[in-house]
Amino acid sequence: MKNVGYIYAIAAAVSWGLVYALDQKILTKLTPLALTFFSALLISLVTLPFVLADQASLKSLLESDKAHMLLTVFSILITALATFFILSGIKLLGSPTASIFEIAYPFFVVLFSLILYKTTLNAYFFLGGILIFAGAFVIIRFS
Repeated sequence: MKNVGYIYAIAAAVSWGLVYALDQKILTKLTPLALTFFSALLISLVTLPFVLADQASLKSLLESDKAHMLLTVFSILITALATFFILSGIKLLGSPTASIFEIAYPFFVVLFSLILYKTTLNAYFFLGGILIFAGAFVIIRFS
């Protein structure tokens, strides 16, 4: 099952690469806010039948306690905001440059996991964070 997870992760990376390149062209005619809205609307329509078919997951969400429900809503709102920000970056900087900045998100995943869940960090976290930002700097500065 773990191998399937790797396949999904690689497929996501390839898919996002194509999406960013396509979005650069789409954003010549649409605003980032409009594209964020239409993306959310189409995703909702496409996934609705699958969500409705997944009764166990739907029931679990509807029976969640208030804290879990608020966390879910907050996560969805942050997702919409993140989508708007990356689309705005793509429109203003182009997809290659915006993606270089956006690729720093693993650093922030670890940082927020530290803050929210009290995870422990090691030297590899700091080395990786330095390399992420150094790599982005080199690409932006010298390309």
